[in-house]
Amino acid sequence: MRHVALFLYGLTGGGATRRTLALAEGFSDHGLRTDLVVIDPTGPLAERLPPALNLIALDSWALRFRRRLRPRRRRLMEAAAPALAEYLRRHRPDLLLSAANHAHMSAVRGRRLSATGIPLVLRVSNHLTASHQQTGQLARLQTARALYGEADAAIAVCHDIAADLRRHVPALRERVFVATNPTLTPEIETLAHQPVDHPWADDESRPLIVAAGRLSPQKDFPTLIRALARLRQPARLVVLGEGRQRPQLERLIRTLALTDRVALPGFTSNPYAWMARADLFVLSSRWEGFPGVLVEAMACGCPVVSTDCPSGPRELLENGRLAPLVPVGDDQALAGAMQQALQTPADIAALRQKAWRYTPARAVTEYLQILRTVSGRAERTRPPLP
Repeated sequence: MRHVALFLYGLTGGGATRRTLALAEGFSDHGLRTDLVVIDPTGPLAERLPPALNLIALDSWALRFRRRLRPRRRRLMEAAAPALAEYLRRHRPDLLLSAANHAHMSAVRGRRLSATGIPLVLRVSNHLTASHQQTGQLARLQTARALYGEADAAIAVCHDIAADLRRHVPALRERVFVATNPTLTPEIETLAHQPVDHPWADDESRPLIVAAGRLSPQKDFPTLIRALARLRQPARLVVLGEGRQRPQLERLIRTLALTDRVALPGFTSNPYAWMARADLFVLSSRWEGFPGVLVEAMACGCPVVSTDCPSGPRELLENGRLAPLVPVGDDQALAGAMQQALQTPADIAALRQKAWRYTPARAVTEYLQILRTVSGRAERTRPPLP
């Protein structure tokens, strides 16, 4: 395997994009010709691309038409399959890695349209059934189950996701692998020591609790805010992120008379400085894939509390040995765990040691071993390309 392509929507600042870039850079450093195939080549991470990566923006009349209509990302992804097929026919990578959940259906359709037989591997970072059931997308779940089975293999970011795939995509059962999620980079420790421009950041008069993520139903910040209201001590909560739930959260904060204790400062490119200063980091999600923010908080030496959501926290926190796990959506249980965590010293060394296993170097080594196995298997069974 000498040439690999990674496919996703674009260069946003989200976790999936950052993980993909870490893998792509690692593949390139190992001497592979590495193409980053996207629909939108703009975004916060566009200027951080290593020069050795080949950025390829897909184009077709269907994509141009959809862009004029300013559709949501999913609509553009649905229109991308023919352009991806043309890329595969023209550039002939040895393997296509669909690097983000939103790209998988288009990747399967594009590979099928290309008629090239190029091996396709899906990097699955969300719990398939939990994410679709929670959002009511049951029809889309059935489509995903059928299409995922066409892939040559899937790489899950944790064992719970792997088990879910094996259970619900029978065609993939023997071809599901687990590999480290490339979450941490050495720069995190430098960023963690940078100053924070907010009056609460260095005010030690009250405990500081931090959470981070999109302001969306998945993250269930209403439960976290209600839990804060139950605390016996006047801790402060900072929720880093932006999203469509902001008006609802702001109303809840006013209703519970927490305007002097909860801040929603929006998205920050450096959450690590907040994490390093916090007395506690809380993950209140209803579901996850593998919660990178939890790993990042642990790496910054911050005590954590998490919901026992599918999937990732239980595996990461070793069944609650490293930090408390509470039922999803239970603000009373969450408040109790937060109170206990604020009063009981955490084993910071154990948290940091666990977190720093999730490095790009380790992930790249594991991914390359899997991808070479899949590529070699396909090479032995695939007829010569015309």
